[in-house]
Amino acid sequence: MTLKSDLSNPEAVAISDGLLAITGQALMSRDFPTFFKSFSLPHLITTFDAKRILRTEEDLEFVFDANCDYFAEKQVTDIVRKCMSADFDGPDTVKAMHVTHLMSGSQRIKDPFPSFSVLERQDGVWRVCKSDYAVNADYSLTTALLKLERGDDPKENNAT
Repeated sequence: MTLKSDLSNPEAVAISDGLLAITGQALMSRDFPTFFKSFSLPHLITTFDAKRILRTEEDLEFVFDANCDYFAEKQVTDIVRKCMSADFDGPDTVKAMHVTHLMSGSQRIKDPFPSFSVLERQDGVWRVCKSDYAVNADYSLTTALLKLERGDDPKENNAT
């Protein structure tokens, strides 16, 4: 038996994988408007070293840009993400865990890391409303969250 068959609902996995595909492509093509449509605000986001509630579109765009800049710097050519487990927590909420692999050609940039997300259906559209990433302080996401936490102006700083 696999983890997926024991703890997952296939419909919930499909919802998670769909959002992962949309947001992954948006990150790779630096398409913030598409990325933004997949998230709700406020959005709680945590890593091992930072926790932040993203309240504005500008906050989310700052974090998005920091990740895109990091991917460009590391020459990421593919973001491979797959839902490993997901289930419904009510008719309009999915709790899901996925693993991310950042690739540059056939080389892995970092060790794969798990993430946990809460997805909610809002006005008939599934969106990510909470994200927990198992990454530490050397990852661009943590750097961006810490800059926002300090109150740095997102438009004046370039997180990497």
